[in-house]
Amino acid sequence: MTPRLRPIGSLLAAAALLCACERPPEPPPPPVRQVYNLNTYKKDFGYSQAIQVDKTLYVSASVPADKDGLLIAPGDMAGQMRAVYTNIQRTLAASGLNFDHLVKETLYTTDMDALLKAANLRLEFYAKDHLPSTAWMQVQRLIDLGFLVEIDVIAELP
Repeated sequence: MTPRLRPIGSLLAAAALLCACERPPEPPPPPVRQVYNLNTYKKDFGYSQAIQVDKTLYVSASVPADKDGLLIAPGDMAGQMRAVYTNIQRTLAASGLNFDHLVKETLYTTDMDALLKAANLRLEFYAKDHLPSTAWMQVQRLIDLGFLVEIDVIAELP
């Protein structure tokens, strides 16, 4: 009986030795977080223009406003969309990105019919075969009564 227990005992001893050598996995490093505020009025208003966490850039809703926060193209959906996409382009460029890096886009509008009529101008900024996942919503109003559209996006860094 003793000879049979020795191989089992040796196996158990080897397994215990292997387990004793294993170290618990190290915790992942904390996420790298960086805040962008190209336009001072946004920071003064109380929100970040964009936040990068590791390899993802979250861009707050961009509005049709110039660098001083003044409305661009009042009453003109196409003009406001162009202004919003230009603002998004500036924000992306600050991180070394462009529209090809976008994976998600959400459009908020107070006039869906006008948005649908102006929708093709998106292709001035996006490659037709490289569009992000998109959601469009009509809302009752936006932060400024003159804003017809706001767009927020999420980008993945290379």
